[in-house]
Amino acid sequence: MKAETNRTIEQRVRPNTGLGVLVRSEYFTDLVPGVHTLGGQGNSLAIETPRGVIVVDAGPGGSVTRAMIARLRELTPAPVFAIAYSHGHAGYNAGAPLWIEHAAERGEPRPLLIGQAGVPARYRRYLETAPLQAWLNSRQFRKAFRTTPAEQFPMPDQTFDSRLVIDGGGRTVELLAAPSETDDAIAVWLPQERFLYGGPSMIRSIPNVGTPLRTIRDPLRWARTLERLHALAPQQVLPEFGDPITDPRDIHDAFQIPIRALRYLREEVVKCMNAGMSEREILHHIDYPEALFGHKFMRPIYGAPDYIVREIWRMENGWWDRNPTHLHPARPAEAAAAVLSAIPDPQGVLAEARRLQAAGEFQLALHVVDLLAEAGSVCDTTRAAVELKATLCRQRAAQMPSVVSRQLLLSSAEDLLGMPIGSTAAEDPPADFSWN
Repeated sequence: MKAETNRTIEQRVRPNTGLGVLVRSEYFTDLVPGVHTLGGQGNSLAIETPRGVIVVDAGPGGSVTRAMIARLRELTPAPVFAIAYSHGHAGYNAGAPLWIEHAAERGEPRPLLIGQAGVPARYRRYLETAPLQAWLNSRQFRKAFRTTPAEQFPMPDQTFDSRLVIDGGGRTVELLAAPSETDDAIAVWLPQERFLYGGPSMIRSIPNVGTPLRTIRDPLRWARTLERLHALAPQQVLPEFGDPITDPRDIHDAFQIPIRALRYLREEVVKCMNAGMSEREILHHIDYPEALFGHKFMRPIYGAPDYIVREIWRMENGWWDRNPTHLHPARPAEAAAAVLSAIPDPQGVLAEARRLQAAGEFQLALHVVDLLAEAGSVCDTTRAAVELKATLCRQRAAQMPSVVSRQLLLSSAEDLLGMPIGSTAAEDPPADFSWN
């Protein structure tokens, strides 16, 4: 293993697409001796051992994975004997076949693919719902996604439940179940060096709980994972994205501030639910203490505090929003037509929405314009309402600190106008995005 100092070799930011603004590809060499990042999806790792290299995340395939392989070969000629999946989200390990092909070209044994026990079920679910996943991803990342074929989900050869120790012939590498953003997430622990790769449980920002288009992510489960990982007493922590954390105070805060914030929100939301408050009432009642939610490791750059509030509500309340009108609703087109016919002055509604827009009250304007826009383009007035709603979505997006909220509002504007997702990206509000 080489013994260089810990340094950034190169930092590359992918093109300013919806996906590129979220995925920073960075090179770090010798975070601890023989541990490097490869510039894939997030902080993909290469861990050198006397037995060979363990790669954490194979990348999304194509040119990105090929660049990862080339990067590894700049560092070491050693064979790759294992690839560990940090979690089962699409794109992180679709490139595994290229690593297998690379090993075969070098006359080396096939790398063993390792994942937490929940990965196969997640992959099967993604394949079952492939068109839905493409629709969701296109709107969250503002680019066209095709239906993902089965070969983009290479099943792991070996799975484990809570802990797997890999003998590197002199370097011990522990894979630890770390349920957080996904139930199949892992962390990677090097006990001799006290180095921890936190995977998706550590993202240098507010935990990604309650994302609008994803399944439930239990905030208390995430907090318990952070407590277990902090108990290892790591001396260096590498998050899924961004720079390593080495200062002891920062390491403490990177774990304990999110833990406290998640437990605080759970306690406060439960109080409100027990008091009979509705989801929207709770959203505007909760206080977010600056000591927790103003901390640098709790920035709402991807997730958001109110996402977590809604997740806690969703976990306990089901889908009904308490409005009896929505319990067994009419067909959307019929309901919208009935509302439209009940409005004596549609132009007055449109004028009020524009007045609110001019006052900068974009969210209130959206509520008002929906009285007309839900009817679609059935007349000049509703067509104008749809166009206004699209404009309001773009204006509201500029107010959002969370990139996910921005992306969904901007994608909604395109949907309203019947435009391809991402086709107006050149007009998007500037996004000052950094995982650090």
